[in-house]
Amino acid sequence: MATKTKVAILGAGGFGCEIFHLLDHELYECIGFIECIDASKRLKVPIIGHESEMEKIIEDFEISKCIIAIGNIKKRKKIVDQIKQYPLEFPKVFGSSITNFSYDIDEGTILYPGVVIMNDCKIGQFTLINSGVTLGHDVVIGDFCNINPGANLAGRINIGDGVLIGIGATIKENINIGNNAVIGAGSVVVKDVKDNTTVYGVPAKVVST
Repeated sequence: MATKTKVAILGAGGFGCEIFHLLDHELYECIGFIECIDASKRLKVPIIGHESEMEKIIEDFEISKCIIAIGNIKKRKKIVDQIKQYPLEFPKVFGSSITNFSYDIDEGTILYPGVVIMNDCKIGQFTLINSGVTLGHDVVIGDFCNINPGANLAGRINIGDGVLIGIGATIKENINIGNNAVIGAGSVVVKDVKDNTTVYGVPAKVVST
């Protein structure tokens, strides 16, 4: 039997528990959770330290790979920036029943079950694509984005870094979404969205900038 790769999950909340269940446990041995917030749930594996103790955790547990399970985009980026100094790799995590015709997917990105990704898409690092999301052809998604359950993105869409797309949102083809934009749940986006802008509604309209 092949030796499993040791991995830790940084984030001990509900998202971290979900990532534990998404892991391919034939490939990875989850050593434990690294806690960056107070854990509120009973976990299947122990908490092995705090993210401020990364150097000691890596040495004590001989960890070379770490999965970042932080839902908040800004906090996720801040933690990644802090721990990039250590000799760690950040695996991609793919759930079951994914349809994927694109292979330009960067490190640390997580795809939940039921995601559909058509041809010639590009997905940046540490992006979360949740259950039931569909991406048409030639969609480009930046780094540190959250695409929430049931969002539908048509073809040739460009999404910047740090973008949050709410549950069940729809974006028509040939749309550009700027950096750090927020698309409200259930919105239908038919026009470009500028950087740092929140839109909501059907059709989506600017509610804050």
